[in-house]
Amino acid sequence: MEYLSETIFWWHWIILGIILIAGEIVIPSLIIIWFGIAALIVGGVDYLFDTSFTNELFLWTLLSALLLGGWLRFFKRDEIVSRVGQSEGEYKNTSGVITEDLKDGRFRAHFDLPVLGDREWIVETQSAETLGVGDHVKVSRVYGQIIKVIKTEGKKDA
Repeated sequence: MEYLSETIFWWHWIILGIILIAGEIVIPSLIIIWFGIAALIVGGVDYLFDTSFTNELFLWTLLSALLLGGWLRFFKRDEIVSRVGQSEGEYKNTSGVITEDLKDGRFRAHFDLPVLGDREWIVETQSAETLGVGDHVKVSRVYGQIIKVIKTEGKKDA
């Protein structure tokens, strides 16, 4: 290790940092940049304090881990809050009226706005509530091409 302490200078760390940061341009992952920033800091510390290579390597490892960990913790991916643009969120709460009672808990409904490209759909109830022709409903969930609805307070068309 003494040989490395005598042959690795502060500017080696600076060049390594620049290469790693430039590597981020080639491989845009926002991971490599933190190793490069740590190398630049180690180069600055080595310039000011002339530390041993073992301490430089330890400092680089520690700084890289702290910077990367801080980045991943601070900029973690957000959970999907809104599903707009996806079938479920975009059509949720769209109002409609039951126009026909089909068998096995299925109904035909006409919606005020097109749902998945059409105003007429065969729907199922979200819960065990009973629906009849003229009942007002709104979309509660969309499972592929199965639309689940819930009954709303609305006038029953006569």
